[in-house]
Amino acid sequence: MESNRHPPAPPHQRLTLGLKLGYGIGDVGSNIFIVTSGLFLLFFLTNTVGVSPGPAGLVLLFPKLWDVVTDPVMGAISDATHSRWGRRRPYLLLSAVPFGLSFFFLFVAPDHSSELANAIHVGLLFALGCTVFTMFNVPYSSMVPELTDDYNERTSVTSFRMVGSSVGVLLAGALAMPLVELGGKGATGFRFMGAVLAGLITLFSLACFWGTRYARTLPPATKSPPFGEQVKIALRNRPFAILVGMYVFQSLAMGVLMAGLVYYVKYVMDLPETAMGVIFPIFLVTGIAFIPVWVKVSARLGKIRAYRIGLLMLAGVLFSFFFTTASLLPLFYAQVFLLGVGFASFQLFPFSMMPDTVEYDELQSGLRREGIFSGVWSSAQKTAYSVGPSIVGFALAQAGFLTEGAQPPTVALGIRIVFCLFTSAMLALSLLFLTRYDLTEARFETIKQAISDRIATER
Repeated sequence: MESNRHPPAPPHQRLTLGLKLGYGIGDVGSNIFIVTSGLFLLFFLTNTVGVSPGPAGLVLLFPKLWDVVTDPVMGAISDATHSRWGRRRPYLLLSAVPFGLSFFFLFVAPDHSSELANAIHVGLLFALGCTVFTMFNVPYSSMVPELTDDYNERTSVTSFRMVGSSVGVLLAGALAMPLVELGGKGATGFRFMGAVLAGLITLFSLACFWGTRYARTLPPATKSPPFGEQVKIALRNRPFAILVGMYVFQSLAMGVLMAGLVYYVKYVMDLPETAMGVIFPIFLVTGIAFIPVWVKVSARLGKIRAYRIGLLMLAGVLFSFFFTTASLLPLFYAQVFLLGVGFASFQLFPFSMMPDTVEYDELQSGLRREGIFSGVWSSAQKTAYSVGPSIVGFALAQAGFLTEGAQPPTVALGIRIVFCLFTSAMLALSLLFLTRYDLTEARFETIKQAISDRIATER
């Protein structure tokens, strides 16, 4: 067993490439879970288990609402944890195997006598999987403010995380349906896919624990107000509250995008669902490739201006999908490419901006509460994501979606409305929040200096 006796890195020292890679790899497994469930769990329920889209969407909503409670609680627990591995890393190890197992059982199709029982069965397993995901992801997300307090170095380490995130999304999107096909299609195929991806989730989670063994850590919190007051304080942090409001709308759009994409491909573009094995790699490889580009744009224009450009691009491309038809396949693939360019900015900037709000809180309160902020952030993100499949399910039900046989023409229109118009509208609304965000690099450095001056005075 390793110890945590290595001297912590000075706060302004550049992080090593090995540490950045070790941290970034942790988001591979997390995003295999997020994306596979986001892209295919609703489809699994409607097209394999035989649950109608309305109930299927609802049953996927409530497990995610459970995260509203568990995420901030997990953040508070990790803030106060004392161990030889620091505050966060013990949970990366403890959750690794349960994380994979919960994913595997999620895609084992139930065979109860009623549609309702099947839906509840999958919903309960989804709730279990979300809880284990919280145990891993909240401490993991809380590590960035501890790794370094340098404004641009946080963007750099976040870029490694977002590359790991994109690799996870790529593995999920490219492999899931081909693995279902390879495993024999239907229930047998989904079970095979679940087993393969569950193994990858566990492997990458353990690799992150090992790869961050020299990460800088901070002492556990020795004083803090009651939990409910901590959440209130987090939401009174103006830059954080603005970011959360912005990110809720964006996550809602991404939740609908993830749940609706396979339906758009199958019922609007008239492609088989296995085409996701080509479409998603185009989308995600582009996203991975353009993360370094957005880092450079950020260094030149600042995070806020660069992010605004990325959001405008993402919203515009999604809106343009409304006018694409099956006869315009080359245009569709070009749109997928551009969607990946915009998505890279969504992957990078919120997660590099959120850690900066921790210092803002520290200046006000004198406390370091990364876990609370990560927990509130994660619960807001996952709540918004969870509503996505419900919105898609509701739209499909209203459009007359059938679990068997040919679909009526209204289904394609319903998919266009929810996948193209709704998502672009949510992204446009999020820009209203971004116009009020003013935690620039210059202001961040001023806040850090004020904290240093106060600490020096107290000594």
